[in-house]
Amino acid sequence: MTKIDINQRIPLSILEIALKDFLNDNYNADYLREQLSFEFKGANRIEKALQFISKIVMRTGSTNLLIENKEEVLNALKNKGDKSVILIALVNSAFPFAFDTLNLFAKYFHVQEYINWDLVQKEIKNKYGSNRSTENALYSVIPMFLEADFFLRSKPGLYQSKEKIIIQSQIAQNLYLQSFILNNPLLQNSDIINHEP
Repeated sequence: MTKIDINQRIPLSILEIALKDFLNDNYNADYLREQLSFEFKGANRIEKALQFISKIVMRTGSTNLLIENKEEVLNALKNKGDKSVILIALVNSAFPFAFDTLNLFAKYFHVQEYINWDLVQKEIKNKYGSNRSTENALYSVIPMFLEADFFLRSKPGLYQSKEKIIIQSQIAQNLYLQSFILNNPLLQNSDIINHEP
């Protein structure tokens, strides 16, 4: 069974603050803790969220790409679409579960407009096992995709595709591609990447 590693939503607005601070050599865990206290109750949940943020921003296969392209990333974050793609690419780079879940949505949205919760659960549980951890992880990552405006929740348990996000920067595209490669290392030099939903 594949490892899950995530069981709590990360507010993308706070992840953006952490990313900007990291790129500006101004990363401040105490400030982030304070921001997280507006979102979560309990020291343990705040600390766990802080650990996830730290991993997403500073300890993934995309960290060097961020540092090497600092100015481009900071500029791209000013555009709503680019910001969404960058933040989700980083989440996916840190947590393969998030990548697999988003990939599942993309696969089904490629052929249909709506996906229901039961289908998502069934497909993900086939890979990650049928237990409470898998469900908790879904409740963690799906709200982040919704916050990023990747798709809509038309009503409880029903998700709807929407028009593609328009990105304007090469760095957003590169970070998203990097997240794909990190989760599919065997396809690194393959044209199949261009055909993935």
